[in-house]
Amino acid sequence: MRACSGSAVSPASAFERAEAPNGRPVARVLLDSALPQLDHLFDYAVPDELAEVLRVGQRVRVPFRSKDRKNFGYIVEFAERSEFSGSLAPIADTVGTVPMLTPEIWRLARAVSDRAGGSAGDILRLAIPTRQVRVEKQHLAASAADAEAVRPAGAGPEGGGSAGEGSEGGGSAGEGSEGEGSAGDVSEGDATGLPGTGGLEAPAGTPEAAIAAELVTGARLAHLASHGPERLETGEWVGGWAAQLAKIALAVFELGRSAILVVPDYRDLDQLRDALAALGHEETIRVDSRQSNAERYAGFLRALDAEPRIILGNRSAVYAPAHRLGAIIVWDDGDPLLAEPLAPYVHARDAALVRASLRGEAPLVDEGDEGAPRPGLLFASHARSAEVQRLVEIGYVRSQLNPPRRTRVIHADSSMTPDAFAGRVPEYAARTIREGLRSGPVLVQVATPGYAPVAVCVECGDLARCAACAGPIGFRVVGRASCRWCGEYAADWRCPTCDGRRMEERGMGSARTVEQFERQFEGARVILSDGEHPRERIDARPALVVATRGAEPLAAGGYRAVVLLDAERLLGLESLRAGEDCLRWWENAAALAAPDGRCLMASGGGPVVQAFVLGQTEQWLRGELRDRQALRYPPAVRVASVSGGPAEVERALAQLDGLSGVDRLGPTPIPPGGPANTPRGLVRAIVRFDYARGDEVARRLRGALVADAAGSSARSRGRQPGRARPEALRLRFDDRGVFDG
Repeated sequence: MRACSGSAVSPASAFERAEAPNGRPVARVLLDSALPQLDHLFDYAVPDELAEVLRVGQRVRVPFRSKDRKNFGYIVEFAERSEFSGSLAPIADTVGTVPMLTPEIWRLARAVSDRAGGSAGDILRLAIPTRQVRVEKQHLAASAADAEAVRPAGAGPEGGGSAGEGSEGGGSAGEGSEGEGSAGDVSEGDATGLPGTGGLEAPAGTPEAAIAAELVTGARLAHLASHGPERLETGEWVGGWAAQLAKIALAVFELGRSAILVVPDYRDLDQLRDALAALGHEETIRVDSRQSNAERYAGFLRALDAEPRIILGNRSAVYAPAHRLGAIIVWDDGDPLLAEPLAPYVHARDAALVRASLRGEAPLVDEGDEGAPRPGLLFASHARSAEVQRLVEIGYVRSQLNPPRRTRVIHADSSMTPDAFAGRVPEYAARTIREGLRSGPVLVQVATPGYAPVAVCVECGDLARCAACAGPIGFRVVGRASCRWCGEYAADWRCPTCDGRRMEERGMGSARTVEQFERQFEGARVILSDGEHPRERIDARPALVVATRGAEPLAAGGYRAVVLLDAERLLGLESLRAGEDCLRWWENAAALAAPDGRCLMASGGGPVVQAFVLGQTEQWLRGELRDRQALRYPPAVRVASVSGGPAEVERALAQLDGLSGVDRLGPTPIPPGGPANTPRGLVRAIVRFDYARGDEVARRLRGALVADAAGSSARSRGRQPGRARPEALRLRFDDRGVFDG
C-alpha cells in the first residue's frame, strides 16, 4: 500500500523539525518526577556549548536542589527571559538527539492531567516509552540513509548537530503519583464547529471511505457495528467490526492523514492487525503491552516521522505521536480494560475526547492547509457505553442513520428460573446446543471462571470469607477453596458465626460447567476458554465452547448457536453499571454467531433482558440516563473520589465550600483489607459536580493535593525514608466503580 506523504524532497528529521533556541537564553523544563508539587515548568539557562543541539521536546538532564544532583526532564519551550530573579542553573546535557516530546503531545498531557487533577509527568510516562540507545541509533542511521537516497543532486548535507548518546539511569518511569484522577468528559458547551478539509479530496465509492472523509474534517461519530465474522482474502477470519475499522483507517491514511486505533486487549489488536495486513498495509505501528521495550521504542520513533501512519494499540496508544492526525478510532469503550490503572487513571475515551478537541500541528510542507484541523473521533462498538450515549443525546457525537445487522435473539422462557429445571441448561437450550453441534461450533457464555464461584458454611449457610482480607472464598479447582481477592488458600478456615469448619460449593463456574457438559453431551468436543485457559480462535468443526464473558474465542465462519447463561447472576452484580455491562457482554457474544446462526438467552427476565432480546438497547440506555440524571449519578454528572486520613480529606473538601453545582457524599470510613489491602483509619468522600464545574473542581482539589504533598515531610518526620504515608490525600476522577458495592 502506498504512503500518501510521498515527495521528491527528503523528509525533515524530528531534530530538524523541532524548535531551536534561536538565541533565546532560557529553557523551560518539565521535570520527570512523581511529586505533585513539582508538576510545573522550571527555568534553566541554555549553555553555549549546547545551544546548537538543544531542541523543544528533547530529554535532558538538569541540576535540581544541588549542582551535583541531576534529574531528567523534557524541554517544553524556550524563552527570552525568566521570572526568576536569581541566577539560573544551566542544562547539564542532553539524552540523545531525538526530540521525544512533540508540542501536540505536551498540550494533550497538560490538558488531560489538568482535567483529571493529576500530573502531566504521569501522562508522559504512559506516552513515551523507555529509551533504547541501540534502537535509536539504528533508526537515525536508517533515516539518514533514506534522506540521502532522495536528496536532489548537488544538495548539501542535512543540518543538525549531535549530542551524547548516554543511556538513562535513575529515571522514574512507571512510578505512581499521589495525584490521582481521570480525565473528565466533555460538557454540553464544549461542542465546536467542524474545521474544513484544507483542500483534501476524499476517496469515494465505499461506506468506509465516506466515514473517513467525515473524520478528516473533524467529525465526531458513534457507530454500532454489525454482528458476524468476516473472512479476509488471506483466509483468516476476523470480526466484521475489525474489517470495517481497518478499511476506515486505511481510507484516512489514503487521504494523507494518520489514524490511531485504540482497542481493549490483544485479541482485538490481532484481529485489526490481520485485517490491515490483508488490505495490503504492512507498516502498522503497534503500541502493545506484549512488546519488548526495544519493539515499543522502535515503533515510537517511527510514529515521530513526518509521514502518515496507522497506529494500533491498547489504551496508551491514544497518546502516540502522529503526523497530521486525521482520526482517533476507539473500539468498545465500555470495556474496563480501557480504564488506565496508573495515576492519574485517565480512561482512554476521555483522553481521546480531549485530543480530538485540540488542534494539531501545522504541516511541514504547505499543502494548502490553513493550519492543521482537529482529528475526527469515532466510537465503535456492538453496545454503547452510557458515556457515549450521553454524548449522542446532547448532540456532541452523531450516530449512524442505518441500523446495523444483528443476530437473531430468542429467549428460552422468560418466566423460567434456574431452579425450574434440572442440570445446567433448560431443555430448550439443550436442544439448541445439540442442533448446532450437528453442523459446527456452539458457544456457551458463563458468568465466572473456576469450578464454583461461592463457598458457604455447611452448618449455618453463611458466605465463607477469607481470614486475611475478608474477601469471598470460592473453588477455582474442585476440592480446593481459596480467596477470590488475595488468593490465600482456606486450609484452616473456621466460620466466625457458628465455628463450623466445613464449606460446600455453590454456583457453577466455567470448569464445573465443562465437567457437566462432558456428561450431558457425551461424545461432543468440549473446549474451555477463560482467563487461565485463553483461546483466541477455533476452527469450524463441531465443538461446545464454554467461555467466560470477554474470553469467547472467534470461530471460523461463526458459531451455529450462542447460548447465554447466568443472566440473573450477572444482573445481580453490585455495580451501577451492571445493566450496561450485561448488554455489552451479551451483544459481543451474539456478534460471534454465523450470519444464519442464532443467540439464545437461556433464562432471566426484566427490562435489561427484554431490551437485549428485542434489540432495544439504545432505548434502555436513554431511560437509564434519565434515571441517573434524577439521582445525580455518572455520567449525568462527574464524580471525584477523595480519600486519605480524616484531616487530609476534610482540608481538601473545605476547598470546595461555596462552589455551586457541587455536592459531596461522606466522608465515610474505608473498610480495611480488601483487594488493595487498605490500612485502617482511612476515609473517603465522593464529590459530585456538573460538567461546567469540572475545571474549577479539579484545580481546587489539585491545590489541596499539592499542599498535602508539600507539607508531608514535616508530618512524616521519623518515618522510614521512601515509605508513602497511608493517610496521604489521593484523588481519582471519573472512577467507573465509585458507586459499586
